[in-house]
Amino acid sequence: MKNHSFRWMGLVVLTVLMTIAITACGGGAPTPQPTAAPDMPLIQAPHQLYDASTQPAAASAIKEVTLTVEQKTLEIAPNVPYDAWTFGGSVPGPILRVRQGDQVKFTLVNNGSMQHSIDFHAAQTAPTVNYINVNPGEKYSFTFTANYPGIFMYHCGTAPVIAHLSSGMYGAIIVDPTDALPPAREYALVQSEFYTTDAATDGMFHYDGMKANNKQPSYVVFNGYANQYKDHPLAANQGELIRLWILNAGPSEFSAFHVVGAIFDKAYPDGNPQNVEYGRQTVNIPPGGGYMVELKIPDKGLYAFVTHSFADPGKGALGFINVGGVQADMSGMSH
Repeated sequence: MKNHSFRWMGLVVLTVLMTIAITACGGGAPTPQPTAAPDMPLIQAPHQLYDASTQPAAASAIKEVTLTVEQKTLEIAPNVPYDAWTFGGSVPGPILRVRQGDQVKFTLVNNGSMQHSIDFHAAQTAPTVNYINVNPGEKYSFTFTANYPGIFMYHCGTAPVIAHLSSGMYGAIIVDPTDALPPAREYALVQSEFYTTDAATDGMFHYDGMKANNKQPSYVVFNGYANQYKDHPLAANQGELIRLWILNAGPSEFSAFHVVGAIFDKAYPDGNPQNVEYGRQTVNIPPGGGYMVELKIPDKGLYAFVTHSFADPGKGALGFINVGGVQADMSGMSH
């Protein structure tokens, strides 16, 4: 019965993948378009897997964090080089981790070609003072205290915000609670959307403002690249505690996060341990929101994770958790 169920689940996932193609239809005028940095290469190296595993917070109660704005060409899907605006050269930006009560001494360095800023959802601070635009070649620093535990978004808040988010300027900061969480296999997943033009004469794909404002994403992805954890599943052991920190960076789509063949033993809106829920099948995460879910998977197998808004897995929002080191041929699963 277990083998029959696993084959059935695989068939369902395969059918979904083969019947919903990832599309990147053009249209609309990109807004805005900064000038390319002089040393910006046309096509960078092939996509590097974004490491979803998390690292513990450093012991110091004062965390010094610097994020550098860089404009780069990054692949967001096979053969789709995108004109990305980044924090730290990746989309999403680096996963930051602190503890509840820590002081975060933050510096934004703008090495881009236009104004950028920062907005920390984990902070309680006056935006008119600290979330200000920083000019190219300049930097700005401020300090905040991480008062609440959970997973929070950070992002550029410069207008139009939808353009900066769609171009890649977001990331996750995890704030551990004062009482330590039990040991677990941890991963962080940031869901987001890209709205792309057709390939330009330079071979690049750019931000399409018309698609973004009409909520017509070309790609919906986890950690910046279509289907990367389908091709490179997350690993877990049978019966071990798995903790997923999930952030929906948007800018506009809701995430209905679901793991096929599993149930979340506990789920925590915004990742706060005081917000505990039990036995959830799917968690609904708004743009700019987060969740922390915990689960144990008793049987070996490949367990797909998706947003259950099923227009989006076919655009790249699909990955697998490989429980027990299953060997599986996924070559027939179409992107």
